[in-house]
Amino acid sequence: MIKALSYGCIYLGLLMVAGLTNIYAQTCTITGPGPVIWNNASPPACNEGGTTTGKSIIVIPAGVTLEFDSNGDTWTGTRIDVYGTLDVSFNVTINSSVSVYNGGLVNLLAKLSLGSAAGCGYTMIIYTGGTVDVSIASDRLSVCGTELMKGGISPPACNDCSGTNSGACPLEPPPFTRPYCEPTNGFQGPLGYSESGYDGTLPVKLLYFTATLEDETVLLKWATTMEENFQKFIIERSQTGVDFESIGEVDGAGQDIFNMETPYAFVDSAPLLGFNYYRLMALDLDGNIEYFDVRVVKLSGTKQLSVYPNPSDGKSISFDINFNPSDEARISLINNLGIELLRQPVKDFKNQLVFDNDLSPGVYILKYLSRDFESNTRVMVTH
Repeated sequence: MIKALSYGCIYLGLLMVAGLTNIYAQTCTITGPGPVIWNNASPPACNEGGTTTGKSIIVIPAGVTLEFDSNGDTWTGTRIDVYGTLDVSFNVTINSSVSVYNGGLVNLLAKLSLGSAAGCGYTMIIYTGGTVDVSIASDRLSVCGTELMKGGISPPACNDCSGTNSGACPLEPPPFTRPYCEPTNGFQGPLGYSESGYDGTLPVKLLYFTATLEDETVLLKWATTMEENFQKFIIERSQTGVDFESIGEVDGAGQDIFNMETPYAFVDSAPLLGFNYYRLMALDLDGNIEYFDVRVVKLSGTKQLSVYPNPSDGKSISFDINFNPSDEARISLINNLGIELLRQPVKDFKNQLVFDNDLSPGVYILKYLSRDFESNTRVMVTH
């Protein structure tokens, strides 16, 4: 019996059995440009198919506007990622966190509640280059029932932002006075808000982040000037700039480092043909995460398939491709008598064939076939 592993999927002979759930299957990227108007009875469509119903993450891409324009509009999930624009023009409750990325904008033209009860655990995170604009005094943001942001600069609705109740004001020991009055030009990242209030301390301060093509690899280099309660970096890559997957990790140099440049590097030894989008995710010891700006590298060249280990011990054979497989792509394993032992679809960039019974020593052919690419690779099996 032959089993083939392809990331989270397990193939048993010619039968594919679902394995680990892919988080991106639970992602809904809003189609645009819009504005796309939210309707509880008829939720917006997703680029991935279906609607926002049952999805855990909503992505609003750059150039797309999603508008909640009716009292009682609501959505429950894990997070809304804002790269474009999120407009809230009536009183709305969203039972999820909201992350506003570089170039993203949240317009609060009414009242937005992230959850309604204490202890809900939701957050509003504004990354560098992101903005939350609270227009006038009657507009506001609350998280888990705690009012945090207000618009307007005149008492009694909100003060003039000269004290510690503004995200733009100098940090002072908590507790801060809530709600926070909108600074000039809106609340701009990096800022974080939970039901406990404003927290201007992020686990990592990034000095720079670069991505450079070197031959057929990509060198990522970055440096920090502060690491507080910090665990590690997770390096993520995407072909679309929206759906990212982890390609590696780098441990932090220390849990608490202040006012000192700490350099890091990571090599993507198998970048994909075309555009490669890279981003860093910083993970602290409490499980909190922070994302940094995306870097893009374009790789030109030919399609390639690489097999490893070769020779193989007969227990497994892994192969990578540097391109997105087409729907009809198939991989076959053929023995030295020309007998096809296995044929199955190819769904991912990284793939592994695992065998219940070790392959006999000898020479095998791993054959990849699609409408636009064919490859035959000799694989030696030794014990």
